[in-house]
Amino acid sequence: MLPALVLFGFFVAYPVVNTVYLSFYDLDGISGYQTFIGLDNYREMLGGLDPYFWLGVRNTVLWTLVTVPLQLLIGLSLALVLDNAVRGRTAYRAAFFMPAVLSSAVISFAWSWIYSPQDGGATRFIQALGGTGQTWLADTGTAIWAAIGVSAWRYSGLIMLFYLAAMQMVPKELYEAAAIDGAGWWRRVTNVTLPQLLPTTVLLILFGVIGALREFEVIYLLTRGGPAHATDLMSLQIFDQAFNQSRPGYGATISTALLLFTAVLAIPLLGLIGSAQRRRG
Repeated sequence: MLPALVLFGFFVAYPVVNTVYLSFYDLDGISGYQTFIGLDNYREMLGGLDPYFWLGVRNTVLWTLVTVPLQLLIGLSLALVLDNAVRGRTAYRAAFFMPAVLSSAVISFAWSWIYSPQDGGATRFIQALGGTGQTWLADTGTAIWAAIGVSAWRYSGLIMLFYLAAMQMVPKELYEAAAIDGAGWWRRVTNVTLPQLLPTTVLLILFGVIGALREFEVIYLLTRGGPAHATDLMSLQIFDQAFNQSRPGYGATISTALLLFTAVLAIPLLGLIGSAQRRRG
């Protein structure tokens, strides 16, 4: 176990500890100058001196609460359909999974065109319904929802594969017993499939929450956190403070807050995974 522990300590434990350590200092990250300031960074962050921190927290919570259930719902729906003998289902599975392996730059470029207010695909669709052009990514009322749509499109195919793999592990005897009892497709799904998928669902919620809290590349490339900080997530604030504002100490403070936020959500979910596995067993 020693090689694994060394790698874990160097690439995971040390960066986390060092981030918490830097959050108590004022430094510029360039000259090597640093001054111990105690809890001043935390007072600035929590006390309202940073006018955008709580806005970033609100956007991050909204992003997580919407993207995770949406991805699960779409992924589960696709899995339920493609688990049946659908003609060409292998091609459909590959097509729905493809966005998960595309680079963030490609995805951002494609969706920037789709959301173009002049000739984008989304704009043309609205115009075909009798509407007018929409500045999807430049409007404070629609920007975060447009970005959420990109996230749901990108990861729902990956979740679909997890569900498809879990469905193969459901004992066939349960479906046979349900069929003998006269259960139709929907009752088999609700009474057999979904209860058996509970451990996988909780695991996917955990992965989804962690992924949503650390979302950065696509939304940065799409909006840079704008307009007017409408899509400003905590991850973007960390990057902005550490590199654009040359305040890595304060960026480390927001990183520590995000770490604690993630732990508060992840630890109960880990307990639910064990509980769901015991219940299924």
